Amino acid sequence: MTTDMTTESSYVRGLFIEVLSSPSALTCDAVLLSGGLDTSLASEAVKTLIPRHNESQLSTAITLTIDPGNNQLAQAHGLFTQTPQDIIYANQIACKLKLQHHVLEPTLDELLNGKAMEICVKVLGTFDGMELRNAVVIAQCLMRAKELGCKRVLTGDGADELFAGYGFMHAMDDGRLQQYISKMVKTMTFCAQPLAKHLDIDVWSPYLDQRVIDYAVSIRGASRMLKVGEFQGTMHGKLVLRQAFPEVVSAARKKEPIECGCGTTVLPKMADLLIADTEFAREAKAALEKYDVVLRHKEQMLYFRIFAREFMDQGLMPGNRYRYGQGTCRDCKFSLDPGSAFCKVCGLYPAI
Repeated sequence: MTTDMTTESSYVRGLFIEVLSSPSALTCDAVLLSGGLDTSLASEAVKTLIPRHNESQLSTAITLTIDPGNNQLAQAHGLFTQTPQDIIYANQIACKLKLQHHVLEPTLDELLNGKAMEICVKVLGTFDGMELRNAVVIAQCLMRAKELGCKRVLTGDGADELFAGYGFMHAMDDGRLQQYISKMVKTMTFCAQPLAKHLDIDVWSPYLDQRVIDYAVSIRGASRMLKVGEFQGTMHGKLVLRQAFPEVVSAARKKEPIECGCGTTVLPKMADLLIADTEFAREAKAALEKYDVVLRHKEQMLYFRIFAREFMDQGLMPGNRYRYGQGTCRDCKFSLDPGSAFCKVCGLYPAI
């Protein structure tokens, strides 16, 4: 196993050096720097490890974090139970690479009710809280990249899906894991792409390069060994990436969802503080009567206000969806993706 891992790690390192030496990589002038393994590896490799690193245009890093000190109401009600970790790692990476580091510290109220959230709801066609708590971070950072005049932004999209970054994948046996990853390749989508298109800038991720995708789905009989295992004393996903680039700042960092790493995980509780029970009851009743939509909680209600204004009041449908009939969500009545029980519009699961 050790020999196999050594050989495989060496191959993966060479693969990523090749991918990150491409014009697409070299012309990235900014990175959405969460400080996780995926952006740590990509940004550090393109700036210091590839033979042509001096040709890299990467000069700007953008990180969003929630500062409890800027959110007195939330802090007073004890919503912050842990310190966001993204900024700690992102600062180290930006310093190491000598990048101009733009740290965004919006208030929770600004995220819930600001321009970035409006863009997310409109572009993604959803009022699902789980999707939007993550997407609003990406949107806010891309908006800053646009303001700074950046043209192409480096992201870490695809690494978790291809290399078993998510915790629920770690318990899968080899066959199930490979089957799941192969399915993910056909269905995975990332909010950065449509959001960037809306803002008229480009995003690029090395993990979505076809050479990387082909490698990830071609591992047979050893996929779990290469993707899940112990690294520096702790069980991790994306094992082969960590072993291929052990020198990067976040090689041993534990996987965290975007909303946990930056702090937007408290948005549902913040919405509970901002909206009275009577207000929610009134708006939920109106949504059911006027739109035939069930609202399940206050955070969702805030997002639905935007959704109703942008779509339903205009007689528009998000994407190619339809309402009512076979294969539709029991809460919002919008169509589900074929073969899926998850509603991408309102976030209900199971939705049938």
